[in-house]
Amino acid sequence: MTPKLEIEHTTFGLMGPLAHTSTTSMSIHCVIFHIGDRVILLDAGFGTQEMDDPQKLLGADALFKLGILIDPRLTALHRLQARGIEPAQVTDIVVTHLDNDHVGGLHDFPNAVVHVAAEELAAYDSTQQRGPYMPYQVSHQTKFKTYGPTDERWFGLPARSVDLPDILDVKLVPLHGHTAGHCGVAYRENGKWSLHAGDSYFDHKMNFLAHAPGLPLEIAFQTDYTNRVATLAKLRELRLAHSDEIQMFCTHDQNEYISWTEDRGQPDLLIRYAE
Repeated sequence: MTPKLEIEHTTFGLMGPLAHTSTTSMSIHCVIFHIGDRVILLDAGFGTQEMDDPQKLLGADALFKLGILIDPRLTALHRLQARGIEPAQVTDIVVTHLDNDHVGGLHDFPNAVVHVAAEELAAYDSTQQRGPYMPYQVSHQTKFKTYGPTDERWFGLPARSVDLPDILDVKLVPLHGHTAGHCGVAYRENGKWSLHAGDSYFDHKMNFLAHAPGLPLEIAFQTDYTNRVATLAKLRELRLAHSDEIQMFCTHDQNEYISWTEDRGQPDLLIRYAE
């Protein structure tokens, strides 16, 4: 008998306003997949380490400029435990990229296999400096499974099938620019495809305008301008051509996050104090 699949959308952290948009509080939009007793995460947000010692691990500059909210209740560990889920049940974590607001929670699930694009792990391990890459978040004990380029296509875009249960049909979709190996994560939900676009865009109302302005935060953290803008163009075309087949969301668009949770009858009451 095939185990039942349940999907929850949640945020594993909150940050401050996104300048020049209506977003007053940025989510860290993550996904929890329940397959029987097994739990798989899509991104892991900030972890308990950061919440316990934010000054040392995040730094005063990031805390001030990004407005990171220090609240352990928002970490993946605490949010899962509030649902009666123990860390050992988390067998896999698929990550869009390795910035600290996406993988801080890895430390709290040491037995999980971490699925990531090969280029992203190579960039993380290189000597290239990137502020949001924090070496303390990953150790030699972290169980990485990497995925390199393939001939596979997903709606015309390059894709890489992830080694997870067929019921999810998870694919890494390279969306480079924000980081060298940044990927969206596509999966099936209620007979349609969903695409977590990570940090490919930050605000759907601004980023998908015909002549989208550059937002300060996305420019400040981009690795490659040309690739980032090309990725936005690909996503805009995907939205226009396949809106009836693909549901798309990103990490930090709070209005988008609220819509995803409330439309599914799962309003996130914990974030209301931050509005």
